[in-house]
Amino acid sequence: MGTGNYMKLPLVILSLVGCLFLLFCSETQSNEMIAKKTPTILANFINSEDPVNFAKTHGIRLKDGMVRVVMTVDESFPLKAFVSKYDLKDYKKRKNLITSHVSIDSLKELCKEPSIVFIRLPVKFSGMGETTDNEVEIEQ
Repeated sequence: MGTGNYMKLPLVILSLVGCLFLLFCSETQSNEMIAKKTPTILANFINSEDPVNFAKTHGIRLKDGMVRVVMTVDESFPLKAFVSKYDLKDYKKRKNLITSHVSIDSLKELCKEPSIVFIRLPVKFSGMGETTDNEVEIEQ
């Protein structure tokens, strides 16, 4: 190995450190968006190493590997484009609220979308002996 190769070594190490830094910053920025747009339990679920086990231990219901969420969106939300892009299942819309089954990976990506204001789990209402998830009616 010639001397020229040893002189390139610091440059290679510096490049690797730079790549790792950018990767870390990107992951940190993604986690900040998740924390900003979701309640703590949903953020922890999304970032969990074992989301299925996390869901079981925290009472989050999964259906075919998907979780039902309620999304608050702004006026620019392109529903039809998002349905196909994020494979939204069983979705319903009313004004600026959308309920849908969403995959865990899609949840991470939805948090990055500017037209999504907030994402949460459905709230359970209990009264008169009945317990149901709050849903929104389909807007025609």
